[in-house]
Amino acid sequence: MLKTIPRHKLDANAWDVCVATSRQPGVYGYTWYLDAVLPAPGWKWVGVVQVDQTGTYHAVMPVPLRRKMVAGIPYEWVVHQPFFCQFLSVFSADELPDTDSFFRHMVEQFRYGSLYCTNQLPGIDLPFASFQLRTTHVIYLSFGYEVIYSNYTRDRKQNLRRAQRAFELDNRWAIVESSDVEPLLALFRENHAATIDGGVADWAYDMFRNLAQALHKRGLVTLRYAVYNGQIEAGALFICDDRRIIYLFNAASATGRRVNARTILIDQLIQEKAGQKLIFDFESPEKPSIRKFYKSFGAVEEPFQAMRWNRLSKLENLLWTGWRYLNR
Repeated sequence: MLKTIPRHKLDANAWDVCVATSRQPGVYGYTWYLDAVLPAPGWKWVGVVQVDQTGTYHAVMPVPLRRKMVAGIPYEWVVHQPFFCQFLSVFSADELPDTDSFFRHMVEQFRYGSLYCTNQLPGIDLPFASFQLRTTHVIYLSFGYEVIYSNYTRDRKQNLRRAQRAFELDNRWAIVESSDVEPLLALFRENHAATIDGGVADWAYDMFRNLAQALHKRGLVTLRYAVYNGQIEAGALFICDDRRIIYLFNAASATGRRVNARTILIDQLIQEKAGQKLIFDFESPEKPSIRKFYKSFGAVEEPFQAMRWNRLSKLENLLWTGWRYLNR
């Protein structure tokens, strides 16, 4: 039996056990992770849970929700993918969980899905739903560093050698490990935020701080900076669990970009983790230039689906379209 359970009524321990024992990549599905990336009051999440008569959780599916507006009037909660949450899943220890019923339940419960990203594809026809193929880029670290490095492109090898040479010849360069995300956020504000369509709201920075703190508390984060003469010029934050390394957030100054500091930060961690049964996930955005950079490490595409649906009435759709046009 499937139930939609509000976050405050979920058994967090039972939920997290489902995620921990799942065959799906897990970190995005934990209650504490979802709590961090879905800040109130404009966001929340609920759980679709398969429970038996004893109340035991057999499979779970998080549904992230965001409050939308129509013609300036508060409307209803609609399904929407949060930041720093690449894709979600039906989490279950079963080899072949009944994902179809979960997706059907979600679409029936929530009339509008502006975006739901998943690495599982329903095997049934869902009226009103559409799917768009997306990909992230991954490296299978179990092959070992020599094999991985051999798949770097010629340009990436050359840029890595330049970066290594700069760090070796000039002792003013150093790589340091840290737990303080503020320099990373400052680098992003100064060098990247202006390139983001619509800008970056203050709440997004607060949300990232909360997420980094939650990851650090559980020993799942690696944060490194490239420092020149005491000045931080590049940084990268990685999520590291027992299945997957996620290149979650990064930033660099013009100086950091010039010496390929992020290349050396990525390569250093790949070297350290190579040979283990781990996947290095670049969490690739849609921007072609960034995807090309990730592919230059020999990364291969891993598919997932962007799901959308619309069960609103014609009048509701007309009002929504008009409001969005007036407020674009």
